[in-house]
Amino acid sequence: MNQLLNFNHLHYLDECLLFNSDDYQTIKDQISHYLCPHQFDVDAIASLNTRLNGFSFGNSALYDLKYSAPVAITIDEASQNYLFRITLEGQCKVEHAQNQVLQSVGIMTVTHPNTKNRIITNHRCRNIILKLPQQDVEAQLFKMLGYTSTDAVIFDSGMLCTDEGLSSILETLNYLCHAYYNIQNWSFISASFTQYLIELILLKVPNNYSQQLNEQRQRVLPSYMKKAQQYIQQHIKDTIALSALSEFCGVTTRTLQKGFNQYFQQTPIEYIRQLRVELVHQALLNSQKNQTVTNILLENGIQSFGHFSNIYKKRYGCLPSYTLKMRAA
Repeated sequence: MNQLLNFNHLHYLDECLLFNSDDYQTIKDQISHYLCPHQFDVDAIASLNTRLNGFSFGNSALYDLKYSAPVAITIDEASQNYLFRITLEGQCKVEHAQNQVLQSVGIMTVTHPNTKNRIITNHRCRNIILKLPQQDVEAQLFKMLGYTSTDAVIFDSGMLCTDEGLSSILETLNYLCHAYYNIQNWSFISASFTQYLIELILLKVPNNYSQQLNEQRQRVLPSYMKKAQQYIQQHIKDTIALSALSEFCGVTTRTLQKGFNQYFQQTPIEYIRQLRVELVHQALLNSQKNQTVTNILLENGIQSFGHFSNIYKKRYGCLPSYTLKMRAA
């Protein structure tokens, strides 16, 4: 629940109203258009007012959907998207085959492509829904595994916000809302952001490929590369000399550079820089009221503020000071 309370950029979705209607046919047609083909039944005589807010980024989309009456929704097998559903208000029951999940505030469920699901809501159900195309999820899985598979990705449902991994997904969606409405030329970085988001979900939401993904990450790295990762993690806030890193790993500097290019498609300096940018970004998002950008950068071993700020802006689309400002707001 605490993670939902920290979802403080969700209000940006209010700026993008897709429709607000009491008409049955309008609601059915619009939900089918934006989310997925479905059958739609009203379970009680009540005001059917339905509101959908949201925006697309690349082939994906993030929606805020609220019903004011109990409804029953049957998603048919024609859907080609994954729908990750996080409840903010009310309750809904998600049925698939013989499985049922009672989804209340702070629970996440997943609707899979080419599967039939039935969702029954109460009179004030409100869900955040992340729509990811099946082809994009499979493409990212291929990049991570290095080979293709005929088995579709099946995610676990019924995750709590306190479960491992879901908090980082919520935080990323929170940042997505901020970025879409505040970062100039957001469309130019949305593709890389989508890849990052899908990779995060594949790693953090348990699925039928979780074991293979974890094994693959460990298996492909030779021992000297694992030692390099270990050293960098332990000294990420310090100045890391390439000579000291290669000496610790027991290989030449040239071998180390070739290893990073082969396994991470980055130089050692780029790898270290990326970790530091992510570290600072998390520190800014979790900062206290009395902290400044200068303090946070110094605490994380950053000495060249101007150079680092340019790198940070290229990665996140804004300066560190703006992230801190939005966190304070």
